[in-house]
Amino acid sequence: MTCALCSAPVHTQFATPELVLVTGQTADGSGLHFHNPSGTDAGTRAAVLPVAEFERFFAGRGVSLA
Repeated sequence: MTCALCSAPVHTQFATPELVLVTGQTADGSGLHFHNPSGTDAGTRAAVLPVAEFERFFAGRGVSLA
């Protein structure tokens, strides 16, 4: 997924689907910075995940805000 700023629906087996805001990529391109407003603490509200790990939860659709 490539975008300047994207809203990305995610899902897990434990929670209802929600939206997170992808705010950028890591310098080496291997990870994504994102904002999850429903995170339980500062570390889960503003986080970085490797792309492969994020793809496990990405619902396959999104909205580009660029």
